[in-house]
Amino acid sequence: MNYQKTYKKQLLPAIISICTLPLYAGGAIAQEESVGLEEIVVTARKRQESIQDVPVAVSAISPGMLERGSINSSLDLGKMVPNVELHETAIGSESLSASIRGMSYDDIEKSIEPTVGVAIDGVFLASNSGGVFDLFDVAAVEVLRGPQGTLFGRNTIGGVINVTRTEPTGDFGMKLEATAGDENLTDVKGIVNMPLSDKGGIKLSFKNTESDSHVYNTTIEGRRPFKDSETLGLAVKYNFTENTSAVLSYDDYEHNTTAPDNVNPFGGMIESEADGWATSPQKDPLTAYLKGENTTLRVTHNADNYEIKYIMGIMDYSEVVREKSWGTTIDFFQVDRDQDFKQTSHELQYLSNLDGPMNFVAGLYMLKAESFITSGPGQNFNVSHDLDSKAIFGELNYQINDLWSLTLGARYTEEEKDLDTRSYNGGALGNAARLADSYDTEILNYATPSFEDDNTSYRVVLQREIESGMVYASLSTGYRSGGFFNRGVTPLENESFESEEVESFELGMRSNPTANSQLNLTYFNADYTDKQTTVITSANDPMCDKQQNPIGEPQTITCSFVRNAGAVSMQGVEFEGMYMPSDNLTLRLSFGTFDGEYDEYEYNGVDISDKARLLYAPELTAYFGAEHTSEVAGGVLTLNGGLSFKDDVDTQADWATWAGATEVVIESFESLDLSATFVKDMGAGTLKLRAYGTDVLEDDNRVSRRYDAGGGFSWAELAPRRQFGVSVGYEF
Repeated sequence: MNYQKTYKKQLLPAIISICTLPLYAGGAIAQEESVGLEEIVVTARKRQESIQDVPVAVSAISPGMLERGSINSSLDLGKMVPNVELHETAIGSESLSASIRGMSYDDIEKSIEPTVGVAIDGVFLASNSGGVFDLFDVAAVEVLRGPQGTLFGRNTIGGVINVTRTEPTGDFGMKLEATAGDENLTDVKGIVNMPLSDKGGIKLSFKNTESDSHVYNTTIEGRRPFKDSETLGLAVKYNFTENTSAVLSYDDYEHNTTAPDNVNPFGGMIESEADGWATSPQKDPLTAYLKGENTTLRVTHNADNYEIKYIMGIMDYSEVVREKSWGTTIDFFQVDRDQDFKQTSHELQYLSNLDGPMNFVAGLYMLKAESFITSGPGQNFNVSHDLDSKAIFGELNYQINDLWSLTLGARYTEEEKDLDTRSYNGGALGNAARLADSYDTEILNYATPSFEDDNTSYRVVLQREIESGMVYASLSTGYRSGGFFNRGVTPLENESFESEEVESFELGMRSNPTANSQLNLTYFNADYTDKQTTVITSANDPMCDKQQNPIGEPQTITCSFVRNAGAVSMQGVEFEGMYMPSDNLTLRLSFGTFDGEYDEYEYNGVDISDKARLLYAPELTAYFGAEHTSEVAGGVLTLNGGLSFKDDVDTQADWATWAGATEVVIESFESLDLSATFVKDMGAGTLKLRAYGTDVLEDDNRVSRRYDAGGGFSWAELAPRRQFGVSVGYEF
């Protein structure tokens, strides 16, 4: 089927006609309206605006929705937002694998930039570690789709997850919650606010989570521990003057993860013994340990016609990963990976607040990041990686008249990267010898390459007001820095790859046909050039041919590297609607369609664009939610239900050799989440009781990720199974 023609000739016009119909039938709906929708304020353009006024494909989750529903972590956002796929990587702890509009990244290497940026309190995370987090202490959550390089910076080519936590209130108060659920889940978290003289406040926060695996292991005849995670936080707000304030926050975290046991459902060295994707025979588990600390400083100065913000962020952590069974009953290809990572960023923003038709945002940004990795014995190498990034950016909005406005934005970025990599012969050298620089005859590859690049990203938006909202058209570009692949142990694997770019056209409508309805529609069309593609293949692939090297047998199983894959074209439609037929009932509907294909992909001199597929890019995502509130026993009972759908997705494969014989597809699935939340004012505080069920339609487990190493070995992760639990909370 020619999907391009189908979208243009059939699907897109039909969707636009259906979704705009309420604009002309507003009178009929208006007769029923008795309430108004909650206004959601976002900072997608670095200033506070109603989500309906922003010409950006942005979805937002309000604090009220977080309190009343079953949205607990950043991963849950992927169920509600169209064309978004979120997953926690198995090889890592609290590491986010994110895909928006077919732009994905699913690895833990610190030398490769994610395609989706995560910003917490204005600080951009330079790696995907720490991208899976709890939403308990959150003031706002926004998911921006499409390139956001103008204002949010580097490596936001797919989009941004923008999270703002609560600030110290300056008053004494407390918010506590305890949860118990299946798989021995216990989750205890809280916030304590205290005044700081009359100038500010102090906020203490804590969280401790423990649980067992959702996968039953047939070898040990039981479930292994899964998570043991602890986070402590301190935030201090001080008001120097009426117009100048600062917030300093510090977080200390320690995450111990024993990943759910993998399986070998296709190919591999040993056939899987999995029964209904609920069990695994894996001998030894993958373990991941993440310990670190984050420091953030935000200084804000307000004046009559401008605002100045300074944001500083320091992220410093150590990560340890161990794996050697890969879903089988034996040990082979042992990988021990120790990583140290530190980033320091500074951002200065100037936001105008003028009375005239023009306002603007301008800023400077600096980022330094460094990582050191020691790996062995299966992949035996040491790597040191340094990054230095600088940028200047700005965006100007001009109100042409009462109906029309124009936005112009640009960002100029310069980047430098340095790599120091040493690979070694088999497991002959232990970590101690390598760290002591005892290289002698055991070293196989030593390289110190450098990478430099610069880029100018831009954004142009034309916006027109209509009776029930606004329509807009935008043209924007995005940029993802090139560089090096940390995991390579041969010269070919260590070759640098170029930066990738995307040019995206977007046509959108934001409307409120009535006070109790909302309809948002977006069409996008994007061209991807020099797409960075991670290749995991067998060791004898001609692109690396490790068997030519005099290395030990464990190193000859796989080959990993990144190459630029030429050109990709993508397009799709996104719809988000909300309707309140009564004071106590809210209905939400969203869906996204996606069509993407490789136009050019040369691999070892051969065009494989007809075989290669975009990873983690479902052609259809959909969500339907219903929320009902009622007065019960002197309190408010909220019943919540959310049904989500994800179409088939392709996962990691060696497309040069793939001929359809190896199964690398995750089949489509539906997921139903239910919750009942009771809130009652107790006089001295508020009591909150909640019962919930996640993925209640899933009897066993399902496969969430599949990997094929080109004949070397294959394995798969099992998704979390359905879970039921209860929680109790108190706030005053």
